[in-house]
This record gives sequence, C-alpha cells and structure tokens, in this order.
Amino acid sequence: MGICLTVVSGKGGTGKSTISSALAISFSKLNKNVLLIDLDEKLGCLDLFFGIDMNIIFDLGDILSGKETDDAVYSIPYYDNIKLIPAPKKEGVLNPQNFEDFISKQRKLFDVVIIDMPAGLDFSLIKALPDDVQHITVCNMDPVSVKDAAVVQAELSSAKSKPRLIINRFEAYLIKNNTYRNIDDIIDTSGIRLLGIVPFSQELSLLPIVHKLKNKGSAQKALSRIAKRILGESINLPNAKKI
Repeated sequence: MGICLTVVSGKGGTGKSTISSALAISFSKLNKNVLLIDLDEKLGCLDLFFGIDMNIIFDLGDILSGKETDDAVYSIPYYDNIKLIPAPKKEGVLNPQNFEDFISKQRKLFDVVIIDMPAGLDFSLIKALPDDVQHITVCNMDPVSVKDAAVVQAELSSAKSKPRLIINRFEAYLIKNNTYRNIDDIIDTSGIRLLGIVPFSQELSLLPIVHKLKNKGSAQKALSRIAKRILGESINLPNAKKI
C-alpha cells in the first residue's frame, strides 16, 4: 500500500500546487512511482505545471463517472515515474464515498499518491480518507498565511493523522531584519509540527513555464529532505541561514 499525502492551504497563493508538483519530482528522483491528483474542480493547474495542458481529454470527473481510469492518467515529460490525473472540469462530481474508494485503488498501484487539494476549508473529502493518510499544510512567512495555517489546523484537529507544516518561500533575511517572526514563532502560532522549510526559488516559480527542475539548488535540496522525511528517514533541519 503506497503512501498517500494531501497538500492543503486555507487561502490560495501559498504555492501549494508548486509544492505538490515539486514533491512529486523529488519522490521520482528517489525512484518512487508517483501519482499526482489535481482536485481543484474547474480550476486545476497541474497539467500546466508539467506542460501537458494541450493533451488533456479526460480527467478525474470522467473516472468517477465510470470512464476507464487509464484514459485519464497522463504521463509526464522528463519524469517517467510520475503520472497525473487532471482536475474535474465540472463541479459536483466528487463525494466522500467515491473519492475514498478511488484513492484506495490507486494506493495499490503507486508508491506515493499526492492529492493537491483546492484552497479553502472544505475538508469533507479529507475526513473520508483512511487514518494513515498524511496531511501537509503549506504556508508562507507572513502573519496572514500563518494565521490561515492555524485555522487549517483547527479544522483538521479531529483527523487521526495530524497535519504537518511546510513553510514555503522562506527568506532568512526577513527574520534577521525583524520583518517577520522567527521559525519557532511561526510553528507555535500555526500549532502544526514542522515538516520542512522551502526557500524562495525563482526556479520553482518558473515550473509552470519550464516544466522541470534541475538537480541542484537550495529549494530542490529542501524538497528532497522533506520527501525523505515522509519516507521515514530521520533528517535534521539545517541552520536557518543555510536553508
């Protein structure tokens, strides 16, 4: 049974879909077969991230309406062991029962299943998933985003698997010059255990344009550490100045 992750944020703009895509790439570089599922009905974007938007014919909505699953599972250029299921083009095709059954089947086929959730606080689908599904909350350093992460934590407080936090677009100088609070304060305010910190990266921001990531760079190293932690390795966080 493969690992299953949901990637969430209450507000849009935190880089949630970027993190979902980049984590898929990190797992693929660790020789894991990855399924990336876009759940943002009518607003899906992961096909753009990987440059296959012009190829899309079928999507998750078609699968849940009875179409053969293989018709809506798309291969990704540059990454042979990543597959993508695009978001439904129509609203209202998802419900907790059909979603849980679908995810259970996919976990038998892939090492890692990553579900890019839509922004917002409707977690009815998440709460229908098995207890061992891991939930990742993505926030930025600014107080609005951190407060938003705290709201997500409260909404998911009843989940058996407590959410973990990724601080995205981290810039150490903003803490050094007292623009934003330090990492410990961000963790305390959000109430979420830290999984990892991803520094600001122009390359990550250009992923929807270039559709791939280089092997080097601080952001890619940070994402690789996060992927390894999810797989069970014990890896310490580097000093904030070296993130």
